[in-house]
Amino acid sequence: MKTNQELNPIKESELHSKNKKLFREFGILMVLAVIFVALSIASPSFLIPINLINIVRQTVEIGIMAIGMTFIIIAGEIDLSVGSIFGATAMFAAVLFQKGTDPTLTFFFAIAMGSGIGFINGFLSTKAKMPSFIVTLGILQLFRSVAYGISNGRSISSFPDSATNSWVFGFGGNIGIIPVQVIILVAFLVVAHFILKKTKLGFDTYATGGNKKAALLAGINIDRVKMICFIIAGALCSFAGLISIAYLQSVPTTAGQGREMDVIAAVILGGAALTGGRGSILGTAIGALIMSIIKNGMVLLGVPAFWQTGFIGAVIILAVLLDTRISRSNSFK
Repeated sequence: MKTNQELNPIKESELHSKNKKLFREFGILMVLAVIFVALSIASPSFLIPINLINIVRQTVEIGIMAIGMTFIIIAGEIDLSVGSIFGATAMFAAVLFQKGTDPTLTFFFAIAMGSGIGFINGFLSTKAKMPSFIVTLGILQLFRSVAYGISNGRSISSFPDSATNSWVFGFGGNIGIIPVQVIILVAFLVVAHFILKKTKLGFDTYATGGNKKAALLAGINIDRVKMICFIIAGALCSFAGLISIAYLQSVPTTAGQGREMDVIAAVILGGAALTGGRGSILGTAIGALIMSIIKNGMVLLGVPAFWQTGFIGAVIILAVLLDTRISRSNSFK
């Protein structure tokens, strides 16, 4: 029978862990509030309702893709190909829509394609024992070329009525004043949070990224867990691509280009550790909103496009640097 003195350190450790998580998420909210107030002052156009709606819409695509990236990063891996998966599957779906393929079949073909690319990433990273960084970097380049090849290097911006009147294009509409895509994002966030916090897959994902040896000793099939995470990410990227088609009713040849940096930044800003084993869906949602607000603010302030890309890179570096310093300071306590 354990004494209170023996139990207290365990309880204190759990309490300390919960406090750190709450502090991290509260800190992210404070960063969001500061950025929001600063841009409200810097640009009179920022608080215009239509601009705020645009920010929310931009958050949807980043947010849905970031959910998949959260699973991958918690599992201790990385996926640099998400932007190309987004672009290639969106272009594939656009071509099928344009040819008059049944919208429901097109939807499932696109999701299957994204899931398949995710499977390739997972298979090469686990069974072939290749670093996920290298695998997904190669897939990024490969499927960027596929996107160009599918469309013969041209944007697609016209679809038949059979497509635009379908339920798939309803993703770009509204229910009252609420965009349908926002409802979809919230639904994905709730489901993903439940999976990570309340299911065996969620427990196995945290365990895989937190301590690989301990996970193996616990009987967790870490290769299977990582493959599932990559497949989830691929499917969500294609879903985000379909939402983009429904809203914009066009797919440029550059669709998804550079989006991987936005997604990774959102997850890291949300408190996930690149070393694995830590992250939350709530943090990712806040991180995605921060990224959307930053990108929107830079456009309103007239920041040149080449500086916008550099700023996102700086955000990633600072977020990782801050996280590393916090982690090191906590390890000495």
